[in-house]
Amino acid sequence: MSAHELDHLAIAVPAWEPAGTLLNRQLGARWASGFKMEAFSPCQLAVADDMRLELLEPGSGEHSFIQRFLTEIDGQGGPHHITFKVHDIRAAIAGAQEAGIEPILVNLAHPQWQEAFLHPRDTGLGFLVQMVQAPLSVEELTATSDGGTLACPWEQTDTAALRIPLIYGYVADLSRARTVLCGVLGAKQYGAGTATAGFQWDAGADLLLTETGADGESFGIAGLLALDAAADWSRRDVPEQLDALLASGTVHPGIGLKISILQGAILQGRPAGTGT
Repeated sequence: MSAHELDHLAIAVPAWEPAGTLLNRQLGARWASGFKMEAFSPCQLAVADDMRLELLEPGSGEHSFIQRFLTEIDGQGGPHHITFKVHDIRAAIAGAQEAGIEPILVNLAHPQWQEAFLHPRDTGLGFLVQMVQAPLSVEELTATSDGGTLACPWEQTDTAALRIPLIYGYVADLSRARTVLCGVLGAKQYGAGTATAGFQWDAGADLLLTETGADGESFGIAGLLALDAAADWSRRDVPEQLDALLASGTVHPGIGLKISILQGAILQGRPAGTGT
């Protein structure tokens, strides 16, 4: 069985606080959980519809893989992986293998959190894929007898939480991306064009990928589309003005992403507002 949800986007950052403050002020993202470990220190922020953004800070150990990743991208933050929830991790691993992709970092030792990763060099997606079978939420898994994980280390505003219906990026070969996302991860494709296609799951954000060819300057996740929690958004509709709306967003070097915030309803054939 393949993925049923795009659960969260994980972003590597030198420290939680600056990125968390930014996401809280820009998107109304609220602290959900966080804890410190030797290899890496993750925290999760929730936006509307319980979509998650995860911040990965280098761990306390000398050889933190997050620190190595940050060094490779010149020390600033950037997208690290996307996590997909699956019903059956063993079936998902078998499906990847049938497609010629050998999962890495497979860990099936813990019944409450079983995972495997697909390397970007094998998928051509430009980002690491995490496949997870987890019947409980992160908060349930990490809760302690004194009531939970670490408290939020920054002051949160009362900004209303926005929705993130769309994550977008660039690939060298859209046909290869389609094989992985639809054939291995079970996405439904929509809005197919010669160079851009959208991919959706039963829950979580959609992916919108544009092919730039092998000579493109960069591949991988580039940005987020956010909008009012009550706004009208059809996940199968890619408005004609979407390219302009995405382009109007603001790049945030601390997280390596462009954020486009749309005001008002998104209706086919009608301007959707302005990005900020």
